[in-house]
Amino acid sequence: MERANADPAVVAAKHARLGEPHVAPLVALADRIAAAEGLPAGAVPYPDPDFGGVRARALVLLDNPGPRAKAGTGGSGLLSVENDDPAAARAHAAYAYLGVDLGQCLHWNACPFPTVKDTSTAGERARAARWTGELLRLLPALEVVVLLGRAAEDGWARVRPRRPDLLVLSGPHPSNRGINAVAGNAQLFGATMRALAERLAEPPRATG
Repeated sequence: MERANADPAVVAAKHARLGEPHVAPLVALADRIAAAEGLPAGAVPYPDPDFGGVRARALVLLDNPGPRAKAGTGGSGLLSVENDDPAAARAHAAYAYLGVDLGQCLHWNACPFPTVKDTSTAGERARAARWTGELLRLLPALEVVVLLGRAAEDGWARVRPRRPDLLVLSGPHPSNRGINAVAGNAQLFGATMRALAERLAEPPRATG
């Protein structure tokens, strides 16, 4: 449900499920990232267990953890389209309208750890690229990567090794700032999400 994570009871129920097999390896990765950055466990937001986790066919990459994703700041501590912010609400609405099954998707950030400013820097994304590489190794069913925003595109360009087997789609960040930055961005975001929905409507493909 859109903005469902505004309810602390909903968030608590989701955190209680973070040990489930489809999400536990990603929780462990988030905690390794936090430790490498000198941060406590939970400082790097965890994937919402309502998503596909390691079973995901689609990776949706954004910039960095927003305030409503961060734990301890009034946020959920989760990477979720049910967070209480405009970007999450816009993504949730697109998924709902297009009939996308959240169980086939995983949201992540090009810079998964908290950044100094509201948006990540090139240096932060360079430091984070190895973690995206580790993430890819945990996603055996992955077929498509959706890059939402310039930071996501830059972060993805820094990832090695390349994965030529993956379909890569690009669109604007779903925040109000991202959508309003350039005329036509709302339509471009919609087209990107429609292309994702069309791919996920097809039978799964062998990857690797």
